[in-house]
Amino acid sequence: MAIDHDDAARQHVARLLADLSRPEAYPYPVEAIDIEETHISIVFLAGELVFKVKKPVDFGFLDFTTLERRHHFCQEEVRLNRRLTRGVYLGVVPVLEVGGRLQLYGEGPVVEYAVKMRRLPDERMLLRMLARDEVDETVLSALADRLARFYRQEAASGPGIDEWGTPEAVWYNIRENLEQTAPYVGEIIAPIQLRWIEDVSSNFLWSQADFFARRVADGWIREGHGDLHLAHVFVERPEPDGLQIVDCIEFNPRLRCGDVAVDVAFLSMDLDHHGRPDLAARFVALLSSRLEDDDLARLVHFFSIYRAHVRAKVNCFRTDELAPELPEYLAVRTQAERYIDLATSYIVEPACPTLFLVGGLAGTGKSVLSRRLARVLGARLASSDVIRKELAGRPLELRRPVPFGEGIYGPELTRATYETLLARADEALGKRQSIVLDATFLDTHWRERARDLARSHDAEILLIECRCPPDVVYHRLLYRAQEPGQVSEATWAIYQEQRSRYGETFAEVAGLPHLVVETDRPSAQVLEDVLCRLSLRRRI
Repeated sequence: MAIDHDDAARQHVARLLADLSRPEAYPYPVEAIDIEETHISIVFLAGELVFKVKKPVDFGFLDFTTLERRHHFCQEEVRLNRRLTRGVYLGVVPVLEVGGRLQLYGEGPVVEYAVKMRRLPDERMLLRMLARDEVDETVLSALADRLARFYRQEAASGPGIDEWGTPEAVWYNIRENLEQTAPYVGEIIAPIQLRWIEDVSSNFLWSQADFFARRVADGWIREGHGDLHLAHVFVERPEPDGLQIVDCIEFNPRLRCGDVAVDVAFLSMDLDHHGRPDLAARFVALLSSRLEDDDLARLVHFFSIYRAHVRAKVNCFRTDELAPELPEYLAVRTQAERYIDLATSYIVEPACPTLFLVGGLAGTGKSVLSRRLARVLGARLASSDVIRKELAGRPLELRRPVPFGEGIYGPELTRATYETLLARADEALGKRQSIVLDATFLDTHWRERARDLARSHDAEILLIECRCPPDVVYHRLLYRAQEPGQVSEATWAIYQEQRSRYGETFAEVAGLPHLVVETDRPSAQVLEDVLCRLSLRRRI
């Protein structure tokens, strides 16, 4: 991976951000400019219009390092995106230097180009609609109809396109992802996660070579969208011609062309990522019916691994551009972890229903490990911090620390919290689902209760004990008090009291398998230790 981050490129981006954030840089009245930035572009939202410029970067899979290339790909962006939009992509305009400042009108040398677009209403973005629970059968049906027409009638196919549907072409993209995310192994990605992606992808591709050849022969390879996710779909009206599907990949045909399932997998994966696998399954079923493609669901599952891996990669790249002390860095890093965990969840699951207890003293990393483990295994998650506040009727974001054993940490609420945790485990195991319980489990009584519950369901159980040096815990809890959205109210004083009452290690419980992990390391390394010890089966 090569990235052009030399001084000239950085200064150019800084100048664009400074000059085009001024209302006077636009040829019409603008009150304020909103800016959205990715690793490859800057978007200036100026009133009813949007202007998008490309950064002078080279990521290997794209090269925007010269003005000529950026101009060319601005033109390509307009041409390609007009396939799935109407009246949105208005053209390419020059960014001029006038009086020593950059602006979008006047006379002067051209220093950049921008794609000019009509601004679409944010509230009609599919991602926003999903958050408001407004994505229903009507919306999914309209989307399936629009995409079916696109793939059947409008997306280019044949010579020059078909080559991107071969196992060799698919493997090239997957291998590129593996190579470009390798630098993040051990920090964001557990080593076993990339090994699983590589193994299952290569095995599927080469064992199904004849199947992929039939897909090519049957015309399923198309010049698609390439970046079809929830934030790129706008529902101006809930009907096929009322949809605006924007921001396709213009910079590389091998990332835009391929089996229709590669496109569909992106949107399906994104619905999974946002907690709606039910909508993902329904959308794929509708489109499979419209296209009369009985193999679509199977291929979408396979390509969802690739799509989630791509999103993990993009967020990994963004972490390199951000200072670790910035709140945005933590948010982007967390997104990278969520996507790579989702990719893994398409590959493995527990060999049988399992109850995971993730315990330990306050501040030892239980919640971080619990979240990642549940995501990787596609398991349910129940957190004592969340349940405790729900039972107390307190907002999750409210932090009002109290001494250990008092207030929400009093014996009655603690007992109710653990009873609720076990009730949720009972429900999950009764449905033959695995579940991760995130709690201290310092009291042997609750570990024994959990063991007996697993036995009653003929399920597996594993206690994962998190241990961490006190000095690391101290700094974690100090930072946690300032972390936005933190649910836990545990403090250094609570940690010390827990340590005094229960000691630093768990006593063994007969019939309860017990794994100890040291958590004074990145979560990827802790996750590696756990995943390597589990009995898992492949989903593909």
